[in-house]
Amino acid sequence: MQVNEEVDALQTLGIPPIDFLVIPRIVALVLMMPLLFFYASLFSMLGGAGVVLGTLNVTGFAYFHQTAGAIDLVDIGVGLTKSVVFGALVAFFGCYCGIKCGRSAAAVGAAATSAVVQSIIAVIVANMVFAVITNILGV
Repeated sequence: MQVNEEVDALQTLGIPPIDFLVIPRIVALVLMMPLLFFYASLFSMLGGAGVVLGTLNVTGFAYFHQTAGAIDLVDIGVGLTKSVVFGALVAFFGCYCGIKCGRSAAAVGAAATSAVVQSIIAVIVANMVFAVITNILGV
């Protein structure tokens, strides 16, 4: 949007670009990441069931009973919390690099690369912090 001067047009119209461009993206990622968490968790358990039922001599009831016994509400809470934080970090760095982007195609490519790298590093650091906190709490 910097290249096509759409951000300048928003400012000219008196619309704050942060309110119009950044906040909806952050809210969208913060809301969608928990849904992706549940989606990925469900299909990973179904994939595990497919492998176990196809290769081992285990009944479906036994698999799902053991899986349900291994999952605690604390695990789900930690996963939801991590998904919200990761979504916020990815949205923040994506929007930050997008707003600071230059006005050429090369600048867009550099901003996209920078956003991806910064997001990955932020998620890794946040995951490390979560690991330390959950280890201290004994979760």
